[in-house]
Amino acid sequence: MKNTAKTLKTFFGGFSIPAYTLESVPETVELPYITYPLLEPEWNEQSSFYCQVWYPKKKLGDLLAKADEITSAIGTMKEFVQDGGYIVLYPSTPLVQILSDEKTQSAYINLSINAYHMPGD
Repeated sequence: MKNTAKTLKTFFGGFSIPAYTLESVPETVELPYITYPLLEPEWNEQSSFYCQVWYPKKKLGDLLAKADEITSAIGTMKEFVQDGGYIVLYPSTPLVQILSDEKTQSAYINLSINAYHMPGD
C-alpha cells in the first residue's frame, strides 16, 4: 500500500496544483487543488477510483483545461511500475462530470484502478 500511496501522490501532484488524499486536505487549503481516495484493490480485482479537480466557481475554462490535462495523461491506460509490481489507472464512464456549489466547481474524473502486485508490496 505504501508504494501505491507514493505513486498516486507523485502522479496527481504532477499537474502544477497541489494534490491531497481525501483525508489529508488542509482546512485552510486554497483553490485550485486535486483530491483522490487512497485505496488499493486486491491484486486480481479492478476497483472503481476517481480524482476530483477543484477550482473557484468562475474558472470553468481553467477547470476544464486541468481535467483535459489529467485525462490526457491517463489516456486509455496509465501504468506505474513499482517495486514488486505495478498499478494501472483506466478511464471509466462517464469520464468527467462537472459539479458545483455556491463557491466552487469541480471535475469528477471517473477511473478504475488495478494493483498488480502481491499484498504488502
